[in-house]
Amino acid sequence: MTITATAKQPASVRLSARLNSALIEQAKQLKISKDALVRRALSNMLEEIEDLKTIEARRGEKAIPWGRVKAELGL
Repeated sequence: MTITATAKQPASVRLSARLNSALIEQAKQLKISKDALVRRALSNMLEEIEDLKTIEARRGEKAIPWGRVKAELGL
């Protein structure tokens, strides 16, 4: 799943004071807004969940040797 930028819809999330402080600090360090940091984090987390679902669905499939993958890609 790839999340792309589209029209923004409002959302509200309540954070503990500690989590909010950490979010503010990270946003400052990255020089981005809290909103941008939260959007980035959510997007990354959703992609990781999709990756884990794919891994779980493919569990038990025979692995492809790395040498074969490289050969097929011309590497």
